[in-house]
Amino acid sequence: MKTINTFLNEPNKFLIIAGPCALESEDQMRYILNETGNTNVFRAGIFKMRTNPNSFQGLGVKGQQIIKDLKKEFDFEFVTEITDPRQIEMLDEVVDMYQIGSRNMYNYDLLKELNSLNKPVLLKRAFSATVNEWLNAAEYMPQLGEEKIILCERGIRTFETSTRNTLDLNSVIYLKQTTNFKVLVDPSHASGIKSMIEPLSLAAIACGADGLLVETHPNPSEALSDKEQQINCTDFRELKNKLSLYSKIANKEII
Repeated sequence: MKTINTFLNEPNKFLIIAGPCALESEDQMRYILNETGNTNVFRAGIFKMRTNPNSFQGLGVKGQQIIKDLKKEFDFEFVTEITDPRQIEMLDEVVDMYQIGSRNMYNYDLLKELNSLNKPVLLKRAFSATVNEWLNAAEYMPQLGEEKIILCERGIRTFETSTRNTLDLNSVIYLKQTTNFKVLVDPSHASGIKSMIEPLSLAAIACGADGLLVETHPNPSEALSDKEQQINCTDFRELKNKLSLYSKIANKEII
């Protein structure tokens, strides 16, 4: 099963990535793998860059071993954020697509290292980056190019404080009209409010996005990070069912 490769190489595919903000335990990840239906691509943070140094920073080496063990039992592809080039040796064994988080969009040395690995990269937009700065960051990975770089709009910081960020759907439309990049939307970080994930997801597919990154947790109220913006597995399945209806109008096939 190579869902990510199919997504990158075939038109009109709509990729939905599920998983928790942070990998907390084997039981947590096992539950998500079992309860999210026919989802094939999952993300979970093994290393977490947190604004508050006292917050949960991820399981590190232990998290890598959990994913390694689960891959022997389940058929899935794994996405996780890399925060330092020194993590490559450990992560490369389990990662099918690397994620560059918002704080690292400007980490050009890290981008250069990923450029040589020949694995897809999910490049998130930095908090206050312009679209042009975002595209310039992608140019630090010329060997991957538009074929293996997936841009992820996750909301930007504005003067508005009613939500965590402001989802810039303009950028999705602009990028689809002017580049050949696949563009995903992260409705979880965009709002920081779980009740807004569904309407933002529907708006994203209407705007021409190629997929979603949806934070999913067995019990969001007990999550060790970002509990306000994660949905449970039942809500995720319902969201995916609703998206399957909208995908027909958008001429997309959900994978």
